[in-house]
Amino acid sequence: MVGVLKRAAVLRIIAGLAAPVALLQPQCAAAQGADVRALVDAYNTSGQQLFKRFAPSHGNVVFSPYSIGTAMAMALSGARGENAAQMAKVLHQTLPRPAMDAANASVLATLNGYDRSAETPACPEMMQWSGQQCESAATADGRCPFAARRENDRCIADPTRRPPSAQLRVADALMQAKAGGLVAQEYSALLKDKYGADVLQGVSLGDVNDWVKRKTAGKIDHIIDQLPDVVLLNAVYFKARWELTFGKDLTEQKPFNITRAQKVPVPTMQRTGRFSVVTRNDYRAIRIPYDVSELGMIIVLPKKIDGVGRIGAEMTAQELSKLGAALRADQGKLVELEMPRFKINYEIGNLVSLFKQAGMTRAFDRRQADFSGITGRPAKDLPFWIDDIRHRAFIEVMEDGTEAAAVTAISMRAASARPQPEPKPEPFHIDHPFLFYIVDNATGALLFQGRVANPQ
Repeated sequence: MVGVLKRAAVLRIIAGLAAPVALLQPQCAAAQGADVRALVDAYNTSGQQLFKRFAPSHGNVVFSPYSIGTAMAMALSGARGENAAQMAKVLHQTLPRPAMDAANASVLATLNGYDRSAETPACPEMMQWSGQQCESAATADGRCPFAARRENDRCIADPTRRPPSAQLRVADALMQAKAGGLVAQEYSALLKDKYGADVLQGVSLGDVNDWVKRKTAGKIDHIIDQLPDVVLLNAVYFKARWELTFGKDLTEQKPFNITRAQKVPVPTMQRTGRFSVVTRNDYRAIRIPYDVSELGMIIVLPKKIDGVGRIGAEMTAQELSKLGAALRADQGKLVELEMPRFKINYEIGNLVSLFKQAGMTRAFDRRQADFSGITGRPAKDLPFWIDDIRHRAFIEVMEDGTEAAAVTAISMRAASARPQPEPKPEPFHIDHPFLFYIVDNATGALLFQGRVANPQ
């Protein structure tokens, strides 16, 4: 089992029909401006529409609306003319390019600021943090401070408090197969400044996939199989501890109803505590907080065993927004929570076709695409288009917390390149297929979401 960091929280869709809607609006609206809200609304709204396009298939699903949204925003920053207008419409981006880029920088700073593991934990009085534990010398008569234990001539104790922390790391990159010439310096500088992107030239296929593996702590070992002229990358890695962990000794095999007629035994975690719970006509929802209070996992459990498909299809941006607000307003109640451990690896390999279905066509057409903001040259002089978009994601939910990762790669080619293809606890027993969402309340970003059809 993968270990999970001690304090904090875990861990993009396409297009279409509805106008951008605030999804799970942040708990502290003052912490973000209108531009950040507009940016995140676009990511979340397009994310829900993407889910509806690829999720009708059966089975487990996990993906990152935020990762896909950020990667596509980097591409949009280099689009011009009708190509840019079409992309913005499908992606629900209403901000001018400079405002969109600045808002991305703000969200990136917030998410990357949750890791406080380098801060010194608090130790008992008269003791100091050694880097691993609290220590002090024993007194002349061999005594140690209260709550400390003696080891040889030293007094040892656990810290009295650790800063709430979560490994939530977002990384972006712009990589070129050849050195120089294709990407304008202004565009490279923009990605460095607003997206914190690594800008690399003369890379190999192995370099790209090695970057992916490093940025996701090895959870995703590769993303592309062929090296394009230019690749835009976004990686999200999340490892966080629940605010209150599940006792491992309480986990036991319990039946999970895959369908009305089929059950499978799965390791089921159990904990009684106070949780925010909301009940709707067709489902119940619970928010399970991480150690960093802004981060939490929302479970949407249909009332019917076979209801997850219909609930997922009907879960609109408006409904998610209302659900998030209701969970934040709920004061919490005593709940007997049972939840299966689960682990999912998932890949979306047809994002280009999904974006085309949503109305984004110019970006993939070498004759109509205009990414002159990337190349710094008119599109007629240097045809440059998106050749492929791939997304991979991973999540594992355990007693200690959650570990998740996602990568989005946008492969781009130039015409000169050779094309390649309280009371009594209220039961909340998660014993049949359900939906999950990992949300950052500080920005409103929907970091990960998915469906668990079978935890095995």
